[in-house]
Amino acid sequence: MKKLFVLVTLIVCGLAIVLGNLHWNQKISAQGENTTDVKEVKPVKVDGKTEKAPIDVSKLSSNLPKDVQDKIKAAQENKQPLNFVIYGPSELENTWSELFSNEIKNAYGEGLFNITIMTSSDMTTRELVTSKEYQQINDLKPDILLFEAPMLSDNGDVGFGVDESLDNIQIMTDSWRESNKELSIMVQPSQPLYGATFYPSEVSQLKDYMEKNEYTYLNHWENWPDLNDDGMLEYLDDNKVNEDGYKLWAEYLVEYFVAE
Repeated sequence: MKKLFVLVTLIVCGLAIVLGNLHWNQKISAQGENTTDVKEVKPVKVDGKTEKAPIDVSKLSSNLPKDVQDKIKAAQENKQPLNFVIYGPSELENTWSELFSNEIKNAYGEGLFNITIMTSSDMTTRELVTSKEYQQINDLKPDILLFEAPMLSDNGDVGFGVDESLDNIQIMTDSWRESNKELSIMVQPSQPLYGATFYPSEVSQLKDYMEKNEYTYLNHWENWPDLNDDGMLEYLDDNKVNEDGYKLWAEYLVEYFVAE
């Protein structure tokens, strides 16, 4: 009788353990399913295709002039890319223009801007006007033009005065505007120079002239150290912009075009 009691006790204990394990496993499984349900994000599909949330271009472009903001918004709504031309003496590869273009595409999406980068090499404003090379811009029919005024090229030409530089720049901008009255023109200076004497004054006159004539002037010099500060040497090699300098330059433009 005693043996029977022990046997029954063992059987009951075994069943209790088995049933307890089954209950615990079911509880854990249910919790796992609930956790999955909470974290799982099901993509919204339209006509069988996954739809991404639209980019808020109004917020991104809030630093830009109103006419440029309107163009960007309309381009997104109409799914018609804007022709964005970058023109000036800077080299084409591995410079601020390439860094800037990549960041703009990342922010706004690949399809909003058709970006074309053109260089005027080291031609002075006089050479550009005489050769009419600048008129190639008209053939591209840009919606937005970012023009790097070649003041540094003029500065290196003996006998060149800032008044002639500004007159030549006016000839170019007038031509672009006459060809396309809806064109949005933005002007920026060329690179700064460490320890320069006359060049900063000429660039300052460019700034005043552009703002007086109601052009958007993008003063990326604000992002650089003071021209007489030894810190400038971190961004220039023999007074030519190095990789870090181009990054500094591009950062200014990206912060302007892409509002946080």
